[in-house]
Amino acid sequence: MADAARFQDEDRIRYVQSVFRRVLKLKQEASPDDDFFALGGTSLTAIEVLDLIEAEQGTRLPVRNFYRSTVIRELAGELAPDTAESAGGA
Repeated sequence: MADAARFQDEDRIRYVQSVFRRVLKLKQEASPDDDFFALGGTSLTAIEVLDLIEAEQGTRLPVRNFYRSTVIRELAGELAPDTAESAGGA
């Protein structure tokens, strides 16, 4: 069971990495421990991240949750376990 949870965590992390890469137009994948604002994110691109997650996953994260969890690994933890199942990235 722990292995299944670990894979779900990894899927969510990869999904958030993909969202950050697309919104921030990063040339390479960010680390799970990278912070959104350290990567060049702004308050406006934060809203783009939330909008993209909602559009792709049907889950709207509250803005306050985003600002509490600006590190990829932390934000991935804010997503429901099944949110990243259809992520696939881009």
